[in-house]
Amino acid sequence: MQDNYPDEIIIQYIDDEMTIDEKQAFEKLLKEDDVLYERYQFMLAAKQAIRSRGLKERVGKIQEEYIQSLNSPAVTTTHIPSKYSIFKTLMRVAAVLIFAVAGYGIFEFSTTNNNSVYESGFINYQLNVSRGAEQTHQVDSLYNAENYRAVITAFNAKAQKEQEDYFIAAQSCLHLNKPEEAISAFQQIEKMNASTDHKSFVDETDFYLALAYIKAGRISEAEKQLNKINSNKQHLFYNKAKDISKFKLKILQLKN
Repeated sequence: MQDNYPDEIIIQYIDDEMTIDEKQAFEKLLKEDDVLYERYQFMLAAKQAIRSRGLKERVGKIQEEYIQSLNSPAVTTTHIPSKYSIFKTLMRVAAVLIFAVAGYGIFEFSTTNNNSVYESGFINYQLNVSRGAEQTHQVDSLYNAENYRAVITAFNAKAQKEQEDYFIAAQSCLHLNKPEEAISAFQQIEKMNASTDHKSFVDETDFYLALAYIKAGRISEAEKQLNKINSNKQHLFYNKAKDISKFKLKILQLKN
């Protein structure tokens, strides 16, 4: 979708200068329009760069000087700023902004890695419903106790495994920094769900598999997984997937 929103509207949203109705309408468009969302992310990054680099005051000072030069009382026509001087002032402002964005890009490139992007999107999964007491589910209790190594041992010893067993094992592998093993477990859940009417952990597997791909440095596969989630607004992890920065994923692709 191609958006036709002027930059001023995006800036108003970033600066929290919209009414509640305008803000809600704009946020709805951000979720629906990928092009607008990309422009918003870029402009937000530029503003963060100015803040992080301490350039906001500098830009403001340049703008203030320019406004004062326009409003200062003119004794003669020589006091009126020429088109050339105005152009120079505007170029100074533009140069500062370009420096800020470039500096932000360098900072992001140097600090972004697989683990930082993974951590920014990761949610520690909590088991909501325990399985029937008539069954012995050692992996559940071990996982709740955060004994992840013991979870893997109990999982491997279990003869018949359900989707939840694989999911808990995959989560434990993520905690143990074993993304490839987590990927294998998540993929097994996908196979089991595809071959039965009893589907479990479908949305959860979609999202955590994407995170496992990121942690493992398999960024192209992570992007495909996230695009799959982003194409379904009813997906349980739609908003979380949307929050994972495409800009940072591009950086990871360059680095990997």
